[in-house]
Amino acid sequence: MDLRKYYNAKAIAMRLQQLPPLKTTVVDTFYKRKVNHPFDKVGRSDITAIGAPAPLIARGAASLPLSGGSLSVDDYEPFEVANHQFFTAADLNRLKHVDEASIQARLAGVDDNLRRVCRATAEAIASVALTGVVTWPVRLDGGRFENYQVSFGAPLSFTPSKLWSAADATVRHVFNDLQEMESQVQESGYGGNVEFWAGKTAYGALLALAETYGENPKAKLRVEVSAEGVSVGGFTIKKMSETYIHPETGVVTPKVGPGRVMAYATDAVHTLFYCALDDLDARLQPMPYFSKPVDMKDPSGVKIVGRSKPLPVPVVKAICWATVVA
Repeated sequence: MDLRKYYNAKAIAMRLQQLPPLKTTVVDTFYKRKVNHPFDKVGRSDITAIGAPAPLIARGAASLPLSGGSLSVDDYEPFEVANHQFFTAADLNRLKHVDEASIQARLAGVDDNLRRVCRATAEAIASVALTGVVTWPVRLDGGRFENYQVSFGAPLSFTPSKLWSAADATVRHVFNDLQEMESQVQESGYGGNVEFWAGKTAYGALLALAETYGENPKAKLRVEVSAEGVSVGGFTIKKMSETYIHPETGVVTPKVGPGRVMAYATDAVHTLFYCALDDLDARLQPMPYFSKPVDMKDPSGVKIVGRSKPLPVPVVKAICWATVVA
């Protein structure tokens, strides 16, 4: 049975359209700008900058360069996500006896599994990228691992005068810390709106302070706890306790460290680039997901290979980190 007729661009697109859209928290929150990038690498000049106000020019004068000067087109080189699902010759023998709808349903299930791996990988790397440096394992022939690393620069940081877990910490300390973190982001040119995520332990310490504060009859600062998070004087802190499994070590890793808080500007244009695939059948084109069959001789069968080449690029100066619980 020849599966190639089910893997032209039109057939793949139709299958993917019938599948539910993939949703993941970090990508959907931060990387709303998604670009099918025509090259296999991403240059710094392709990354959307701050968009700060510029001076005007006189009539007839030359245009002004964006800050940063001349930049290379190949500063960042993403690696591919490529996985496969194997159909044995026996599987194909069974498949040829079912109707067309059943074949399409079976192949849609394969594509769904493979694209979810691609998206889960992009989500995990996207969460790591918020720290300014991505270190991610690359599996080599023979099963060895090496690290792929790319640096986007240091995000903003803030050191609180008192940890939120300290015996004498108060809600007022929390409010002051959030206010200072917001100010740092805004002074970098962002922050029309600044939001906050807290790791599991940090959020627990905040809840404890909020409960104690709520029992104070003289409390003046407005503190509310709801399904949206904890609101302190107008700042809302959301709990971020999601994790991913590290593909090399198998360690369950939090997307936001347990004792950390992150402030981020919602007006910053973080970008998820999908770069050109190193695949002739994909016509070397960029796309979030591509799949194709590859014939195998021993054992006899077909590999369905799913590929993606994501590169999440954060705007690091629109992000401020603080460790609030040791």
